[in-house]
Amino acid sequence: MRYKYLAFDIDGTLIDTQDTFTYSFARTILDLKGAVVPPAELVRYFGLPSVTGIDMVGFPDPDRALELWEKYYREMAPSKSRPYPGVHEALCKIAAAGIRMGVITSRSRDEFDYDRNLNPWRHWLETVICADDTVLHKPDGEPAKAFAAAAGVDARDCLYVGDTLMDSLCAANAGMDFALADWRGDAAAIPATFRFCSAEEMLKIILGGRA
Repeated sequence: MRYKYLAFDIDGTLIDTQDTFTYSFARTILDLKGAVVPPAELVRYFGLPSVTGIDMVGFPDPDRALELWEKYYREMAPSKSRPYPGVHEALCKIAAAGIRMGVITSRSRDEFDYDRNLNPWRHWLETVICADDTVLHKPDGEPAKAFAAAAGVDARDCLYVGDTLMDSLCAANAGMDFALADWRGDAAAIPATFRFCSAEEMLKIILGGRA
């Protein structure tokens, strides 16, 4: 692989957290605004920093909403969040091939730190850029630029692996190539240098003949 560094998004890319996100957000809206919102209608907020979603919905007390949402998210995560099939095995092979890895995520640092799903991979994730680390967020290129700077490499030598248009635009705005994790096979409209629908396809892109 010609890239020196891989940067992964987390939610929707390495870990399937969509149900955890939407159901916990729906519960928060019900408790604080008294409105019943189907979780499917909250998918449009998926991938945004939590504080951005809170602001967009318009809670009277944003801090309380964020606190309650965090509580419900943590309670639901063990039953609703899990790595996508084959991701753990793929990361093991990528690490064994000597390819450096890191993260660019819209999660806060605290949200990154407490997720037990990430524990088997933390020692491989050398560079981590969270929402706390930049002023501007996806789709702006600042998170990807911050990643490259922290990793000590040129953005052109990194491949960003994500699952949303915001990830794609973040990479493009930083001069970084983008690989689309299209797990459901329904995101053909999102611009990408590469795309995959399975961990096996991801490995072929990253390792080539070594996968």
